[in-house]
Amino acid sequence: MLLKTNPPRTEISEVFSSLQGEGPYLGKKQIFVRFGRCNMHCTYCDEASKMEAGAFQEVPLASLVEDVYTLENNQGPHHSVSLTGGEPLFYSKFLESFLPELKAREFKVYLETNGTLPRALKQHLPWIDIIAMDLKPPSSSQDRSYFKEHAEFLKLASSKEVFVKVVITTKTSLEDIETCVRIVQETDPLIPFVFQPESELTGINLKALKLIEEKFIECASKNLKDVRVIPQMHKIWGVR
Repeated sequence: MLLKTNPPRTEISEVFSSLQGEGPYLGKKQIFVRFGRCNMHCTYCDEASKMEAGAFQEVPLASLVEDVYTLENNQGPHHSVSLTGGEPLFYSKFLESFLPELKAREFKVYLETNGTLPRALKQHLPWIDIIAMDLKPPSSSQDRSYFKEHAEFLKLASSKEVFVKVVITTKTSLEDIETCVRIVQETDPLIPFVFQPESELTGINLKALKLIEEKFIECASKNLKDVRVIPQMHKIWGVR
């Protein structure tokens, strides 16, 4: 497929090869394309510094496609290309050009998303293979509630391979977890549901893990078929 004469540009903080450090695809080798900004402001975000002004740059489509292709040739094979961020669907206009280029080169597309932009997902769904969707309890994120958007988003995502992930902090409430579980249950109780205890510089937040063990996992397991606890492994492995 030929690239457009005047290709669009987008905000990218980094493109690199590494291991997936979260969720059921833990340990899979991927090419990561990290988009610059996000529509949310979660207090536990470990990529906040990469979303600050000056931490990302505008990259033309042709250059980004070439970077991905070069990584595959030099460090592959990779399981998939992970679109992460930031929030990839925040850059919906750019994805109109970028996703067809990836699929034309037979890359598998793995979308890491905060699950708050269902309209953008609907537009790009045909090009996406796997969706790693966050549910964002306001008691965890300290942002506004996105439960309505999450429900709409997950219904769309359920036509693809999808799993949901919920980051648990010491402030996460049982009421919010019950809502998260209900959203998944009403869509499809077979969708994998992952509790991810908040990470710290020294590893896992043990108080958050205790909340999962003593309160949250029972609530989820009563209503869903595939409930797991999978910590974030990047910091433990010492990779980005």
